Amino acid sequence: MKSYNETRNSSVSVGASQLIFSQLLTTLVHSYYDIYTVYPTDRSADIQTNDEFDFIVVGAGSAGSALANRLSEKSSWKVLLIEAGPDPPVESDIPALFYTVLGSKYDWKYKVDKCPKSCRSMIDNQCLWPRGKLLGGCSSINGLLYVRGNAKDYDNWERLGNPGWNYGNVVKYFKKLEIAKSESMEKEAHGYEGYVHVEDFPEGDLLGNKFSRELLVKLYNELGLPFVKDMSARQKSGITTIPGTVKNGVRWNTAKAYLAPIKDRKNLSVMKETMVTKILIDRNKKAYGVEVFQNNVYKKIIARKEVILAAGALNSPQLLMLSGIGPRDHLRFFNIPLVSDLKVGFNLQDHIFLLNLLARVTDKPSKEVSSLDLMYSYLTEKTELGSVSILNTMAFVDTENKTDDYPDIQIHHFSYPPKNDFLRGFLQTANLPIELIEKYEKENQKHTLIQFLPTLLRPQSTGRIMLNSNKPFDPPKIVTGYLTRFHDIKTFIRGIKFIRKLADTKAFKSCCEFIEIQPLRECRHFIKSTDPYYECLIRNFAQTVYHPVGTCKMGPKMDRDAVVDARLRVYGVKGLRVADASIMPKIVNGNTHIPVVMIGEKAADLIKEDWPGD
Repeated sequence: MKSYNETRNSSVSVGASQLIFSQLLTTLVHSYYDIYTVYPTDRSADIQTNDEFDFIVVGAGSAGSALANRLSEKSSWKVLLIEAGPDPPVESDIPALFYTVLGSKYDWKYKVDKCPKSCRSMIDNQCLWPRGKLLGGCSSINGLLYVRGNAKDYDNWERLGNPGWNYGNVVKYFKKLEIAKSESMEKEAHGYEGYVHVEDFPEGDLLGNKFSRELLVKLYNELGLPFVKDMSARQKSGITTIPGTVKNGVRWNTAKAYLAPIKDRKNLSVMKETMVTKILIDRNKKAYGVEVFQNNVYKKIIARKEVILAAGALNSPQLLMLSGIGPRDHLRFFNIPLVSDLKVGFNLQDHIFLLNLLARVTDKPSKEVSSLDLMYSYLTEKTELGSVSILNTMAFVDTENKTDDYPDIQIHHFSYPPKNDFLRGFLQTANLPIELIEKYEKENQKHTLIQFLPTLLRPQSTGRIMLNSNKPFDPPKIVTGYLTRFHDIKTFIRGIKFIRKLADTKAFKSCCEFIEIQPLRECRHFIKSTDPYYECLIRNFAQTVYHPVGTCKMGPKMDRDAVVDARLRVYGVKGLRVADASIMPKIVNGNTHIPVVMIGEKAADLIKEDWPGD
């Protein structure tokens, strides 16, 4: 395929530029309608105070969209789905542009509390936590990677007192959600009649991603990591290429997957740009509805059977606490009457990765690529911008060499051609100051950069979600707890040292050299390549991978930290469940989006079992 510039140069007529612009605009219009999705109609104006539904689902994200679809399969059930944000914008459909939606009106734009142990090089010493505020939730703004986690994750959930959550039981829900079309997927391990398209990202060569991907495989092979064809079937140490939640190079968020196909289902109503401010609970501690705020009007909506929170690991605990469900002393401080004394907001876990390990590609001439070239390529063939660089080429490493197929470090990668907007855009989402971003850009002037992002898979450090006030429109207080356990520092350091070993491989020596971006002040007095130096880098540059979980922990009644039982029912309150990332007792060994969709699928079956014959 010719690039935009090649097409432009081959045109010799006086009106060539106008012709090309017209062609590009026409292609854009056709491409827009090719990827345009008709979501369910917003019924907010039609729904009045005291209107009744059988089930009210709060949050139309990864789990909530799946729940609303599956519950409304029963035509006798009337289901209401409430989402705080609008429909996804078209730009969110283009995989490579996911970072452009972060920080926009489609993002809750949360900032974490300052902590002396982490995020030291970020502006105001604060990491940013993007969270999706739109249909599809975080599935509409994430990195689109299809990862199930490790079978041991779910077996461990069951060992912690949650029957029915072992891998043998949940794998059927992974299969149920899938339309598996990736060539890398083992046929017997996947499903083909679900709602979530799982495909290989389209290849292109303008950005040099193919070269970078092949190079990474060679590098890790030299260090003894084999290529694993289907890491989702059985996770183990190795290098792999992960498929994505895409269809023909277009993002396949859960609203597009689960809601668009049933937009005309008569027993499902969707309220958009509607804030749930409180769960309504009667004197018998039965949840009977929700209070919402929409267009400057408060309404009370009744749930005849259940209220189900699927608002995510930040908003679900916040809403519970605002409604009187949470730690007694914390609620008393904000004069919130207690309904059930539970450890809501505790057990916060997140994956974090390190931003400053980069390699400069020196042997391959690097060409500048214009934004017009990339857009033209995407509009005509869905390549280049239809992928997420080499983010889907990842390594899983057991840094302790336990050989038990339970890696403790995941290494994401990103590549940046010279003078491209991707680098600045990505680093701005990490809240790095301009002085540091300019250091990265200086290294990116003439050469392609490959970024190595070691990711801590099973952190022992935990944090907490708290209230900042008793007002629902104030953001929650996010205490990350990052790097408060030295175990996490040690694991991170082993991950860094493993990556540094790549410099000794023949493949690396023939083409590349490592560079390290230092923070502005803190690490200069440490001797390079020592553990204290690496610890300093970690505390300055470790950043969220956008995977917060665990804040409404699932566990048996004897577990004092548990908020919900194995059927996701909130302890001490009837008619109320939580079904999203917050119920995870332990974070999964990989990206969290698909496990959360699985939770939504399983929750729907649990609810159907608990309401037989209705």
